[in-house]
Amino acid sequence: MKLAISLFFTLIVTVLFILALRPVALAIGLVDTPGGRKQHKNPTPVVGGIAMYFGFIFGVIFLGYTATFSALMMGGALLILVGAIDDRFGLAPTVRLIAQTCAALIMVYVTGIQIHNLGAPLFFTWQLGAFSVPFTILVTLTVINAFNTIDGIDGLSGGVAFVVLGFMASFSFNSSILSLTLLLIAIISGFLVCNIPIHSNRHAKCFMGDAGSTFVGFSVAYLGIFLSQGEMASMSPVTGLWLVAVPIYDVFTSMFRRIFRGGSPFKADRYHLHHILMDSGLSAKMTLSIILLLTCITAIIGLVGEIFIVKDGIMFLSWISLGVLYYGQIVFYKGQNIINITNKIRSKAIFLRLIKCQIIGLSEDKAN
Repeated sequence: MKLAISLFFTLIVTVLFILALRPVALAIGLVDTPGGRKQHKNPTPVVGGIAMYFGFIFGVIFLGYTATFSALMMGGALLILVGAIDDRFGLAPTVRLIAQTCAALIMVYVTGIQIHNLGAPLFFTWQLGAFSVPFTILVTLTVINAFNTIDGIDGLSGGVAFVVLGFMASFSFNSSILSLTLLLIAIISGFLVCNIPIHSNRHAKCFMGDAGSTFVGFSVAYLGIFLSQGEMASMSPVTGLWLVAVPIYDVFTSMFRRIFRGGSPFKADRYHLHHILMDSGLSAKMTLSIILLLTCITAIIGLVGEIFIVKDGIMFLSWISLGVLYYGQIVFYKGQNIINITNKIRSKAIFLRLIKCQIIGLSEDKAN
């Protein structure tokens, strides 16, 4: 009962912080202005990440501090600070990367959370040994930047994180990490109240910014590593890949596409999945729904593989194969197959709606 009350108030406090910080952000210029790749209509306060962190701290105080919170409190504070400066003034990628690396090192050396064992992705157990720390840093940086990369439309990065954390919660029921997982879901829910693309929240609209997306990505990486390592591990490391498949596929597809075209792998563009879907004429809400559905599907595959104890090698090779298909779909087909399926579903839905209206009309005529 205490946990439920804590989570509810944490969600409310996150929303209140957003409302309180919006005028401050407008006054100091901490806003995202439309233009270039950014197609929103009005300058929007970038306070979601800061509000989520304050909400997180409130939740930690309310629940009672434990060692499992320390890495996210310290590493998160660094990412929020650097991210907020980047959102306001802009920082070089190198500075952001150094901050993210420091956050990963805090996770490793303060809480001892690191990747020692990869499971059996190639059908044999793979222990990292001396490569444990650098590999942990690499994985953490990848997940952080994957969530930062997909933060391109309202509700996307937060929505994907909500889905991923929801599935992680299912692996956390017998773990000391459950309260932390649910706390993160609560603060993200509070942010989504003010960010999902609906008309009723237009006066509370905000973005999470780099501060929020890096904090969320760091949180997901932390939980994924915690749940997949050690004697108390509740899921395979390969299952973790399935949970974050969509953002990981998207970031690697973007990097490889730029490299193969002779450009910088870190140069931003409008060729991510959400850009492609919206440029094809799909609405932001429809694009969000499609990507969240894809995230649910890949996470369910990972969950089913874990439940039925499918060999890591089979799950990993399947994950790689799906990633290759994703790359081909984005780079060569511009997401056309996804768009065509969506349009067919929409056409059938409209057709069924028309039939329903005709049936209701005929019923009313007979009644009269």
